Amino acid sequence: MTDHKKRGLFLSHYLLGARLDNWIRLLCRAGFRIEPAMLPETAFITLLSLALFPFALAESAVCALPVARTRVEKDPLFVLGHWRSGTTYLQDLLSRDPQFGWAGPVHTAMFSNCVLLGWLVKYGVAAGIKNARPMDNVQYALDMPMEETFAVGNFTPYTLNHLLAFPIVWEKYIPCAFVDQLPSRDRAAFKRAYSYALRKITWLQKGRRLILKSPDNTARLGAILELYPDARFVNIYRDPYDTVLSTVNMFKSQIELVRLSVLPEGDVEDLIENVIVERLFEPMYRDLFARERSFAPDRYVSVRYEDFVQDPENHLRQIYETLELPGFREALPRFRDYIAGQKSYQKNRHVMRPELRRKINAHLGFYFEHYGYEMKED
Repeated sequence: MTDHKKRGLFLSHYLLGARLDNWIRLLCRAGFRIEPAMLPETAFITLLSLALFPFALAESAVCALPVARTRVEKDPLFVLGHWRSGTTYLQDLLSRDPQFGWAGPVHTAMFSNCVLLGWLVKYGVAAGIKNARPMDNVQYALDMPMEETFAVGNFTPYTLNHLLAFPIVWEKYIPCAFVDQLPSRDRAAFKRAYSYALRKITWLQKGRRLILKSPDNTARLGAILELYPDARFVNIYRDPYDTVLSTVNMFKSQIELVRLSVLPEGDVEDLIENVIVERLFEPMYRDLFARERSFAPDRYVSVRYEDFVQDPENHLRQIYETLELPGFREALPRFRDYIAGQKSYQKNRHVMRPELRRKINAHLGFYFEHYGYEMKED
């Protein structure tokens, strides 16, 4: 495993801003089975959580009334798709339209302290997010959107991301993606937390329509639709071989960078592949395909990643027209600037193990058929 202390993760671990009560809950869930080499980082996060907790309580009190009064009047636009399917590029591009608001790096990294201490921590957050995506060449910036699931994970256990920090109890975090299948009490708790996070972000974004992207959302559409029945969705999909292979490498690199617990026994690479193909990808898309026919025509649109990156401008126009979103013409110069700035982007290349290809073929045939991709044998 990579020695992630050499990579400056003391400044960029996604749990640095975790609220103290949630941090203790996560440690308890993991049975305090921390990797010895990660004890200094774990102690650092604990001390920072202790130091920030009084401010988090003060912020909760200060924000209670304005957040309670805030209504998400413009139901959000959700970017759906599996990890590594192009969701980040699509959200980043859409975010150039000034009608949209989003959860930024300060909101997500320090959600419980972003109002009172945001001005103070933004420079540390900016340093922490620099080169923070080792699995690709995408760069974060303070004016770019982040996944709102990090904000929710700041004060609750309801995010799959915690699997990366505590892989020893990975099975406890799979249901955090599929919240529709949780017991009613936990499902209600997630909905309260998610609603609170979006109301706070909406307040901070002065009521603008939120554009949200967390791959988890593709697995919990039932809960999202209960909260935001008029939400709009743009689903971006990609060749399953490329998507799964890239996701496997992303999970491996992220576990190396943010892992705090000991690893589970056995072949970790094989476990990661099985989790992604069988426990995430397959049920996520079976549920999505079952729901597609229930969406109103102006509330759901799908776009093929390979086509989108070849002609993003015209596909954006189609998305706006289908979802009846205003403002495309006004935002077009900003879209063009962003598209031009991404032309030098280089994707990473990975080699697929024959065993992984066989797993994909065995479990994802329905996906190949639905989207028209060709299944390949070894």
